[in-house]
Amino acid sequence: MLFKELMGALALIVLWVNALLVVAATLRQLAAVAATLRRLTPPRGARDALIQARVLRGAGRGGALAGHRIDQVGRAGAERGAREEIAFADRDAGGEIYGGVVLADAREIAIAPAVEGEVWVSRAAVRAAAACPSEARFDEAYQHARKRRGFSRTVEAMIRAGAPVWLLGAVEPGDGAGALHRMRPSLVSSVDPRGLCRSKIALLALGAAGVLGALAGCTALALSRPRFGPMSAALCLALFLLVQPLGTALRDAARLPSASPARGRWVKKRPGRSAQAIVSR
Repeated sequence: MLFKELMGALALIVLWVNALLVVAATLRQLAAVAATLRRLTPPRGARDALIQARVLRGAGRGGALAGHRIDQVGRAGAERGAREEIAFADRDAGGEIYGGVVLADAREIAIAPAVEGEVWVSRAAVRAAAACPSEARFDEAYQHARKRRGFSRTVEAMIRAGAPVWLLGAVEPGDGAGALHRMRPSLVSSVDPRGLCRSKIALLALGAAGVLGALAGCTALALSRPRFGPMSAALCLALFLLVQPLGTALRDAARLPSASPARGRWVKKRPGRSAQAIVSR
């Protein structure tokens, strides 16, 4: 019995170490998102402010004000009966502010371009930009995806004219009468950034609390009589196997849009059916 309890205690220690590492990583990410939220909520009288506006026109392709780009490489998956697929992996991501004009509080503001800028777009916009446009495009990409180098592409989700937008920066008056106000934003977002940060903080806090709660429950069950019984051993093993994948999924789900993974998968059913674009997280 002593040997059984000793091994059970060692296994419980290993479980605690793994779970606490996941919780620590979650809390670090929570602190980073909270810092971003503080940056989006400057104190009264600060030069920079977060404003909501509507895009009137943009200098980018198709009248876009800004865009978020994700470089990807796609590789052909194992052929499974009546379908072919290309699985995409992210390489790099970045944003660009093309410049343009927005309308905020009945005043037009000229937005300065920036080759590298922080641009947030919704997941729906990324999924739409990453979708397979046609069966012919799938067939062309699949030939490259089967090669060693894979199929390289750039997914670009853009904030276009007419869209609501949030901008962080200082609005400066124009140089003369009738001149537009000017702004060089440090952030351009098509979603409410403060609301998004609050939801990410809530998700991370809930995840950390859930892991700690499950850890405490498994520990209490393992230390109750009979100590380290079959039921507690099974639950502790399940938590040990699940805590790291759950932590990874939580980390990806709580990332801010500028760093959120896109990945994705194109699937084509045979024979002759249209390519189906499936973007997964």
